[in-house]
Amino acid sequence: MARKPRKKPRPHGIGFWIFLILLLGSLAAGWKLWPCLLNESPQFHSLLLQKNGTPLKLINGEGIQLKPEDKIKILEISTNICFNRGVRVVAKDFDVAALLYEETSLAALIIDRDIFNRYEFQLMIKHYNEDLGHIHVVIEPTVEDWLDKADRSIGEERKIAVLERARNFAPQDHRIRDRLIQGYITLKNWRQAALLLEEKSKEDSSPEVLNELLDVYEAMSKSREIISTLRRLAESTPNDPAMRYRLASYLEKTGRFSEAIHEYETLLKIVGKTDKLSIHKTLGFLYAKENQPEKAMNHYLNALEMDQKDVNLYYNISYLYEKIGQKDKADLYLAKAVALKAGDVDSRIKLAESLIEKGRFEEAEEYLEQAVQKEPRSLKAWLLMLHIAEKKGNKDLIKRCYQEILTLDPKNTTVQYNLGVLEYEAGQWEKALNYFKAFLASNPEDVEAHVFLFDIHLKQDNKDQAYQEARILVDLKPQEVDFYRFLYEYLNKKGTFEELVSILEKGVQSIPENIELKEYLVDAYLKTDRVDMAITQINEIIMSRPDDVSLLLQAAKLSERMGHKNDALGYYKKIIEISPGHEEAEAAYLRLRLEVLPLERRNP
Repeated sequence: MARKPRKKPRPHGIGFWIFLILLLGSLAAGWKLWPCLLNESPQFHSLLLQKNGTPLKLINGEGIQLKPEDKIKILEISTNICFNRGVRVVAKDFDVAALLYEETSLAALIIDRDIFNRYEFQLMIKHYNEDLGHIHVVIEPTVEDWLDKADRSIGEERKIAVLERARNFAPQDHRIRDRLIQGYITLKNWRQAALLLEEKSKEDSSPEVLNELLDVYEAMSKSREIISTLRRLAESTPNDPAMRYRLASYLEKTGRFSEAIHEYETLLKIVGKTDKLSIHKTLGFLYAKENQPEKAMNHYLNALEMDQKDVNLYYNISYLYEKIGQKDKADLYLAKAVALKAGDVDSRIKLAESLIEKGRFEEAEEYLEQAVQKEPRSLKAWLLMLHIAEKKGNKDLIKRCYQEILTLDPKNTTVQYNLGVLEYEAGQWEKALNYFKAFLASNPEDVEAHVFLFDIHLKQDNKDQAYQEARILVDLKPQEVDFYRFLYEYLNKKGTFEELVSILEKGVQSIPENIELKEYLVDAYLKTDRVDMAITQINEIIMSRPDDVSLLLQAAKLSERMGHKNDALGYYKKIIEISPGHEEAEAAYLRLRLEVLPLERRNP
């Protein structure tokens, strides 16, 4: 039987497919929403931010460090809550809600605060009032921000203030420290610069850093710190003599000689031959300062082998030999020194002194002649020359020395006197006279000078000036008879008997035992008609010369003249007893006896 053909199935229409898609979508949405609708424990998963245009996902509890200039937007808050119903982001003292709408600069959100401070915020994710989680946000500038702000600050002090804040922010950052060091140096704040450089040198002890530290300590004049830094530099470059030399020189400069000696001795081992010369000289000086003459001399002698024209080496070696008591060697090197230095007057004088002590007058005189040629006003040289002249008995040289000394010291009375004596001995009366007068201007009561003047006036036959000096001398030297003798003769010729009496009376008082003066006084009394006083003085003389007939005869005549006949008889009688047969005395005695007898009868 024939089969009926089967009908072909109709293709599904568009409606079917739409229905199918909706059904599947509903199932999928249900699948998705079912856990959400049935969720009984809300959770915060992550926060999606956009930082300067770049997405950044942060999970619950994570932190982020931002800069004030960063632009931030919150793109998504991921939770297990359907459609994030009731989910919000909050933060204390921070307007976090602004970040939900647009990309915003953080600096704009903290505009009323210092953006160079450090701020910490907790972005709290809440479901209604329930805390779901948080994101820790730190907003602070970078080191570059601080450095940029310092660069933009006007004035070094403001820059320093910014950098100091930056250092508190990032104390370990070397860039901030280096900028601070340079700033402190610019402001000459040496103390702060030194503190930072010391800190830096502990990390970096390179010569560059230590040299910079050294410059700062030198500006501060900190000797101890300078020495310490120089030592560190020397140790860091042990084969560099320049740095050790600098250390040694500074130790020497600051008086730390023993330490300087150690460094210079070390230098001797590492420097070349050319440099050894100056180091030997320096060590000689330092050992001498440290009172180690033998070591000092050793270095000076080493230096002398390298430089035989350095006159100071000869001087120093001479001094050291003298110090250790080797005078001959000292003089030897001093002689070599003055041979090299023609103008050294003092050393020639010193050599002359030494030669004089040894009795080598000719050599000493030669050095002194050289000295006075270079320095004619050297009083010491002329005095030594005078000493030699006196030792040799060279009066011409003595006179020359005195004249030069007097030129240098016009008020030297000793020289004036001695020159006066020399000219007197040479018969140069006028020159001698001038020197003695100059001397007496300062020493008016010097007897010897007046004696010289007296004698010079006599030699010049200037009796009037001699008289003036004699008058002075009888007051200054009243026991010297010669001056009375001259005055007696001079005043007798002048007929000035009253003055003569006055002078001779003083003379007799001064030299009562001198008969000559008494005889002069008797004569002066008689010439001034003081017979009684003359008789008294004669009696004084007779006491010393009782057998002097002439005196007795004079006394008898004077007594008779004065009417003292009994006294006269007594004198005549004594004459007759001493000299029997003395006709004049016998005749006078008889005559007076006859004149006296009538009186005796009348007056029994």
